[in-house]
Amino acid sequence: MQGQIIVLDGPDAVGKTTLAKKIQEKVPNTRYMHLTYRWKDKIFDYHTGAIHLAAKWSKLSNVIIDRWWPSEACYATTYRRTSAWPLQGRFCDRVALKHGVIYVNCLPDQSTIERHKVMKEMRVEMYDDISKLCELYTDLYYGNPDHPDKGNYIDQVILSGGMQHIPYCLPYTIEKWGAHLDQFVDLLMHVGKTHREYQWKSALDPDDQNILGHKHFAHRLFVGEIINPKYKGVFWPFYEYNNSSLYLTQALHNLWLNERDCAFTNVKNKDGKVDLRYVEEARENDIDIIAMGNVASDIMQKNGIEPDFEMKHPSYYKRFLNGEGFKEIEKDIEEAL
Repeated sequence: MQGQIIVLDGPDAVGKTTLAKKIQEKVPNTRYMHLTYRWKDKIFDYHTGAIHLAAKWSKLSNVIIDRWWPSEACYATTYRRTSAWPLQGRFCDRVALKHGVIYVNCLPDQSTIERHKVMKEMRVEMYDDISKLCELYTDLYYGNPDHPDKGNYIDQVILSGGMQHIPYCLPYTIEKWGAHLDQFVDLLMHVGKTHREYQWKSALDPDDQNILGHKHFAHRLFVGEIINPKYKGVFWPFYEYNNSSLYLTQALHNLWLNERDCAFTNVKNKDGKVDLRYVEEARENDIDIIAMGNVASDIMQKNGIEPDFEMKHPSYYKRFLNGEGFKEIEKDIEEAL
């Protein structure tokens, strides 16, 4: 089985570094990657490259990613009003689901603010006051029905009850687990192993890229035609913060569809060859198949697979329906549900 990818995220002074060191100490062959606020005009590309590299590493080792898309979402909301990539988390979650990623929400406790004050005296910290940031991270995990909806992915997560309801997300605080790090790491690796066991084995392979989503959670499979790659070596379906991928994702967001409920594939692989493996898997696992576009529908039917629902390709709504595009694609998606 592929190695476990673990995302540690939270504000400063919540024990991420200490936990990462304990994981590396206790779990053999674990690599570490630390992300920060760099290439501020290309954060989405930066985070895409990080998870793509982590997936490659996972072929031979476990991988810790210290900060990922939740950091961009939370820090941007707190200190920059909003992120330039409000739906980044949706895209990243698709890849995380594919690879069986485990999230560890490193949460503030009663001593976090004081620890941060001490840290500021010892080294230069980017932010002087993290109180609002701590509140937001707490809301992201536990939810908050009074949280304002500004159109960001985390807003919907928070208003839907938070990440506490996601079985592959674990809460960590120094107050609860600081003296029991060994036990927490054991729990973490157990949850991760189970999460990956329920996924299609082929989907865990970083070289098998014609799928996003997770077998255990998906209720519907969106099927397109072929990837139009933007990044070198990245061929994930419906993964681009632009064009049809973004249009479809915005529609899913407008409908408040849970990202875990969705999976994505194309009827052709990156080389243009027919690839219906995940369509066939969906049929075997009672996952509804939504054909997007005539090409996807025709290829499936020629191979004896009748989609549960047919709609236009997202590019059609975007190009030809002008201001009515979102209304129509959302109506068609709702009919497919």
